[in-house]
Amino acid sequence: MQNKDVSSIKRKYPTRRIFSFFICLLISAFLWLISALNRSYTRTVAIPVKFVNYPVGKRIVNKLPPYIMADIKTSGAKLLMLLVKKSIAEITIDVSAVTSKKSLSGNTAINTVAFIGNLSKLLNTDVDLIKVKPDSIHFIFGKTFTKKVFIKPQVQINYNIPQGIFKRIKVIPQYITISSDSATLAKIDTLYTEKLVLNNLNQKVEQQTDIQLPEELDGLVALSAQKVTLQINLDEYAQKTIQLPVQVLNAPVNTSVKTFPATVNVTITVPYNLFDSLNASTIKAFVDFKQTVNQKEKLTVTVSSSIIDSKITQISPQKVEFVIRKQ
Repeated sequence: MQNKDVSSIKRKYPTRRIFSFFICLLISAFLWLISALNRSYTRTVAIPVKFVNYPVGKRIVNKLPPYIMADIKTSGAKLLMLLVKKSIAEITIDVSAVTSKKSLSGNTAINTVAFIGNLSKLLNTDVDLIKVKPDSIHFIFGKTFTKKVFIKPQVQINYNIPQGIFKRIKVIPQYITISSDSATLAKIDTLYTEKLVLNNLNQKVEQQTDIQLPEELDGLVALSAQKVTLQINLDEYAQKTIQLPVQVLNAPVNTSVKTFPATVNVTITVPYNLFDSLNASTIKAFVDFKQTVNQKEKLTVTVSSSIIDSKITQISPQKVEFVIRKQ
C-alpha cells in the first residue's frame, strides 16, 4: 500500500514542476513588460498635413510636404498607446492666412515647430519633441494664370432603374476657376468629383462632395472652390403626341414654300414634372430649303425642343413633299 502512494506522488511531481515553470515564466514576462514600458524610446512619427484655402492670384511653384516627420521620445507605455491608435490627427494649414502679408513675387516660410504647437496635445499623449523634418515649410510664388474648368460628377446609383425612369444629375457650380502656370492649365479641361455611391435612391437628393484633384497636381493648382453640390433627381417619364406646323428655313426672298402635309405629329417624352411644358411654343418642326439643291422629292423633317431633358421618339411623317412658288 505504501509503495502505491510513493508511485502516485512520483507521477504527480513532473506535472507540478511544469506548472511551476510556467508560473515563473509568466511572472518574468510580466516583470520584463513592466520594465520595458517604463523605459524611454525614440521613434519617428509621420504627421499628415493638409493645405487649404490657396490664395487667389498666388501660385505656389514648389512642392509642399504631405507629412511632417517628427522624432519623439516617450515611455514604452505611451508609445504603445500611440501605435495602437494608428492614425494621427491631421494638421490643417490655411495658406491664405500665412501668406496674406507677402507680395505675389515674395516668398514665405513658416517655422514647423512653432506651427505644430503642443505636440503632446496633438498626439493625445505626453511626448518630448526632439526634431522635425522639414524644420520649416516654404511657399515660393510664381506668375499665376486662371482658367475655368468643367466639373464632371462621378455618381454610382445602386438602384434598379427601369426604362421609364429619368435620371438627372446637376452640378452646382458647373464650372470653377483654377489657378496655376500656363503649361499646367493647358493640360486641364475637366475635373471630377469624388466618387459618390448612393443606395436605394428615392426621388431626389442634394449632397455636397469634394472635387478630386489628381495627386500630381496637388500643391500646384489652386481651386476657387473645394466642394460642389450635386442635385440628383429621379422622375418618371411622360409621353405626349403633339401636332406641329412644318416651318421652312432658309427660303430665298420672294419665294413661297408649302409642304404636304403642312403638319406632322411629334411624339416626345419628358420627365413627368415637365409634362405641362410640352406645347407648340417649346417644340418646333421644320425643313431646310437647302435640301432642294440636291433635287430631292421630299424634305426631311427636323424637330427641336427647348426642353433640355426631352427626347423625340417619333416624327410622322418623317419626310414631306413640297411646292415652290415665286412671289
